[in-house]
Amino acid sequence: MKKIILGTIVLIVSLNAGLPEKIAASYSAKYEVCALKLKDKDGYKLKSLGLKIKADKIHKENVFKEGYLKALEKEKKSAWFLSIKKCKKIADSI
Repeated sequence: MKKIILGTIVLIVSLNAGLPEKIAASYSAKYEVCALKLKDKDGYKLKSLGLKIKADKIHKENVFKEGYLKALEKEKKSAWFLSIKKCKKIADSI
């Protein structure tokens, strides 16, 4: 019985992302979604490629950290609500 409880606790702890993983997932999701939104806009094709490269770099650095993928999935859902104007601002800052 103790092994089951301990296993459940370990599973719950491993599914929750820490603050650095949540921040990395947030940036990666924003960059990836904005890259998709801007890929067909005039003057932003190369910047959208840069956003995708930046998102992939963040993803590769954090993919094996606990809870990162779950945080990324959650952040992607909220990143789709970004406006084109906000995505352009993000692309111009990189």
